[in-house]
This record gives sequence, C-alpha cells and structure tokens, in this order.
Amino acid sequence: MKKPKFFGRVVGTLAVGAMVGTGLVLTTGAPSASAVGSSACTKNVKNVKVSVSETVHLRTGPGKSYTSKGLVGKGTNNYYETCQRGKWSYGKVLKGANKGKKGWVRTWYLGYPMNPPGEIPG
Repeated sequence: MKKPKFFGRVVGTLAVGAMVGTGLVLTTGAPSASAVGSSACTKNVKNVKVSVSETVHLRTGPGKSYTSKGLVGKGTNNYYETCQRGKWSYGKVLKGANKGKKGWVRTWYLGYPMNPPGEIPG
C-alpha cells in the first residue's frame, strides 16, 4: 500500500513539535562565544605600546573560539596592551585598518614594550 505524500510532512511536523515540546533543540555548528572586554582580565599590565611580531586576529574574547573583529598588522607600536588573561592580552589597536578597536590578541605575538611602563599613548 502506497503512503500519501502528506504522510512525510505530518511525521516531520510531529517530530519537530515533540522536540520543541520536550525542550530538545537541534543546532548546527559550534555555539558562538559572547564578547568579553577587560572585565575578563586576571592580570593587569602597566599600559604599554607593544610591537606585533606577525599579523594576528583581534578577537572579541580571550580564545580562538571568540569571533575575529579583524586583523592587527605586524609592526612597531601597533597595539596598546592593558591587561591579560592566561595567554591572551586585551588592548587597543593603534595603527592600521582596525585602528581604535579594542579586543584580545594572543600574547605570544606581542613584543617588548616600546614606551616606559605607564605611559599613555597620544
């Protein structure tokens, strides 16, 4: 006996209704991480301009799972570091296309201070 065409739609609708009714929700992909600012810092750093050893992502939080806000270019005095969390540094981009944006960069890519500790960039 051949099933009517609407049979598949009815079963699919019932299955979705059952998942929603029980609180089961299907998602695709990894959940996106929420943006976090300096409040996520665990170590304060004397505000310093630093060099960036290679072009890196500026992220919304301290980790690769956070969204990239753009790139920080390689060079001297490109990033202003204010604090850290683990292997990540929070600060502000000083030069380039993302100048003025604040975010997180992997500390590994940050070089020596370019100004005396505590000096605020102009």
